[in-house]
Amino acid sequence: MKAEATEPAGARHDWQARGFEASRRVPGAADLRLQGRHGHSFRVEVCHPLQGESSGGLGDLLSNVVERLDYQDLDLLFSQRHDGEIWHWIEKQLDLAPGSHGCLASGPRQGVVRDTAGRLHGWMRDRFESAHFLPNVPAGHKCGRLHGHGFEAVLFFPWEEGQVMQLKTQWARLHAQLHGQCLNELRGLDIPTSEILASWIWSRLQAQGQVLTQVTVYETASSGSSFDGTRYRIWKEQSFDSALRSPEGGLWGHTYRLRLGLSAPLDEMMGWTQDFGEVKRLFDPLYRELDHQPLHDKVPAGTTLALLDWIVARTRPLLPALDRLDLYDTPGSGKVWTLPIHGPLR
Repeated sequence: MKAEATEPAGARHDWQARGFEASRRVPGAADLRLQGRHGHSFRVEVCHPLQGESSGGLGDLLSNVVERLDYQDLDLLFSQRHDGEIWHWIEKQLDLAPGSHGCLASGPRQGVVRDTAGRLHGWMRDRFESAHFLPNVPAGHKCGRLHGHGFEAVLFFPWEEGQVMQLKTQWARLHAQLHGQCLNELRGLDIPTSEILASWIWSRLQAQGQVLTQVTVYETASSGSSFDGTRYRIWKEQSFDSALRSPEGGLWGHTYRLRLGLSAPLDEMMGWTQDFGEVKRLFDPLYRELDHQPLHDKVPAGTTLALLDWIVARTRPLLPALDRLDLYDTPGSGKVWTLPIHGPLR
């Protein structure tokens, strides 16, 4: 039997997500549609530091808090009814510890996020369809050929009610430049990697007077990058299907979702911090040990946290730039390992 990996350096978190349905009006909202009665499918995500092996019942607590909002008229519970007020109420009920972070999405396109320092950021998300190619990759690299993506951009800003409408107006002008275009033909996007694209969007919105805290670009549903004005981060996501025996003896099967997060300086010639394909190649030997396998010999403890520790310990020598690893065993629960990272973490 293989020895279990020792606990890796860095913080370990319990991650939980729950949804609720509610209606509201938002008086004084710049978007007049929000001033009328409307409904949302809200989603709450919370990442809470673990004390030892215990999660402190975060999942049950979050379920209880969200249940108090589900199918409610938020006009009767809150004075302003905007995302920031709702999040602050949720945060107070959860009594989050220092180093926690979380998110409230009032639908798939906007919401608020709390970073590890306790700061609140608004965010909005939009999609554009564009073509590009990478001019400096080695011969035969698939990204050297002209191809396209359904890109998505997530724009983060210091939370203030009313900021979203101003940002939407400014973003609409950039969207018109990007959508249905070959990105290589736009000034400043000669090497249109997701990293360069994130910094390009950042600089142009900042030039319009918009204060941002981060720009995230999804190149695909499973890979992308973010830029906060100083640092670049990328991630690559994969899923694997495996069996794990629980401490109680039950045999569980999960479709695990695993996200690798890496920070590194930008390679000016290539326009990336690290090639997504290279990340996948370096991780592939470990992925083969995980996918469609019984994991009992690797993780005798039989918990998602023990599996996370084992994966982190094995991954860091393969990918030294690794600074975060998310492991989700269901769509609403998981465990996260991270080195200190500032910003929205989304």
